[in-house]
Amino acid sequence: MASTESPWKGARDSPSRQLLWELSRLAVSQQEDLYERLDRDCREREASNKSALAEAIARHEKVRKHAEAERDRLEQQIQQERERRQEEARMEEERQRQNRAEEDRRLAAARAEQAARAERAERAATEERNAETARQEADKKSREAEAAKARKVQEAEARNVAEKERKSKEEAAAAASSRPSVLAQMQPATSQPKQLQSDPIQHTSHARREAEHQRYLEIHRNLKELRVFMDQQTKQDARLKSRMGDMRRKVRKSVGQIIEGRGKNETPQRAILATLKEAKNDFPQLTVGLAGFVAHPVPDAQVPALLVYLLNQFAKAVVSQFIDEAAVAPKIADPVGTIAISMFAKDDFRVQGLSLMDILVAKFHVVCPPLFGIYGDEKTTEGRTRLGWRREEGGGGWISERSHQDRMSGLGAGYAALSLRSFEKSAMSNPYPPHHYWQALSVILNVPAGQVTDTHLYLLRALLMNSEARFMEFFGDAAKKLLRIAMVDYPQRAPKGSVAAVVLETLGATMKRDKKLYL
Repeated sequence: MASTESPWKGARDSPSRQLLWELSRLAVSQQEDLYERLDRDCREREASNKSALAEAIARHEKVRKHAEAERDRLEQQIQQERERRQEEARMEEERQRQNRAEEDRRLAAARAEQAARAERAERAATEERNAETARQEADKKSREAEAAKARKVQEAEARNVAEKERKSKEEAAAAASSRPSVLAQMQPATSQPKQLQSDPIQHTSHARREAEHQRYLEIHRNLKELRVFMDQQTKQDARLKSRMGDMRRKVRKSVGQIIEGRGKNETPQRAILATLKEAKNDFPQLTVGLAGFVAHPVPDAQVPALLVYLLNQFAKAVVSQFIDEAAVAPKIADPVGTIAISMFAKDDFRVQGLSLMDILVAKFHVVCPPLFGIYGDEKTTEGRTRLGWRREEGGGGWISERSHQDRMSGLGAGYAALSLRSFEKSAMSNPYPPHHYWQALSVILNVPAGQVTDTHLYLLRALLMNSEARFMEFFGDAAKKLLRIAMVDYPQRAPKGSVAAVVLETLGATMKRDKKLYL
């Protein structure tokens, strides 16, 4: 190692050289310190950078491993969800298969029950016809026996008179005086209050009318069961639920829009027709047996269930319109009845040529039984039920007499509007010909004297008001004779002090005054 001492130290002749050497050594020392410090800083920075890099590599590896673990977890969840959905789809398919099988079994059982019911109805109808034939034969024989007995009595009386005539004039005078007594014996038969004695249509017996009434009530029950069946179907088919609800609301709304006036109901009529056609064509897989919705036995046939459901809703809306509107404004019954009868006359809604008009008729059997010969005592619960009295909402007491009168008035006007329709200029056939109107009048007028109630009188008035012209157009002089019996003779059979009887007589006087109808 070289000496750091100046070679000129102590030299007396060169102090400047000594100073120069010291200064140079100082500069070299400072430079060496600087380089050493810089080297140390570089080493420290290199160590720090290596440490940071190692730490960053460790963090990245940790993040990578966490991401891979999360990816594995998500892939496992996706696989589990895929397997779960596949299992649910398999179970749903199995459930639907079981439901279809159960529905097929139920429909088969329903068809079998309908067939058995139809067979029972046919058997009952056959037995009733046979019983009716037997009764008619017995009545015929009884009448013949009574006629023979009467002839014998008359012959005996004639012989007695002839014998007396051969006697003296005094005896002849005595014989002459005896003849009026014979006539007097015959007089009471013609002095009784008049009832309808002969009709264009042969009416069934009271027992048969009761059986027919029960059959229509059965149809009404079948319609209720159909409604339950359709509600069950909507729980399995969301589209059916939506479409059925829309159709039902559209039909009710359209019926409520019917107003009085020619040509003013084209829009609601088109809406009802279009909705019923949709009901016929949508959901063709849902069918029901025809036999459950017609009154008389028919060949086994299937009809779209949605169509029957919508026709039932349509009939319900029509009857409600008669009750709510026709009682206040009877003339509104005519356009409602016209549209109703035209829908049931359409070939599109017939099955094997048969109209489903019995659906609407069944409604009338429920709300207005007297139209079909049903009567009862208004003072009893059973009698009021048979006469069509309604209870308050919630199953309370009976509605007021005024409300009942309004209901009967609206229903009578509606029934006349339905049954007094002419189809002479139409290519369609009338599903409810006018003889049903005659029959309704006939069964009311032939109610036994002790069973005549204000319900019959108000109903009869509603049937005749605003309908006498069409009635006489269909039945001519026979209609005029019946009008006299209805408005002149029939009120005399009413309960004593009946206001309804006075109202009915007043209708006859009004027709005489305003329409020159002399009875």
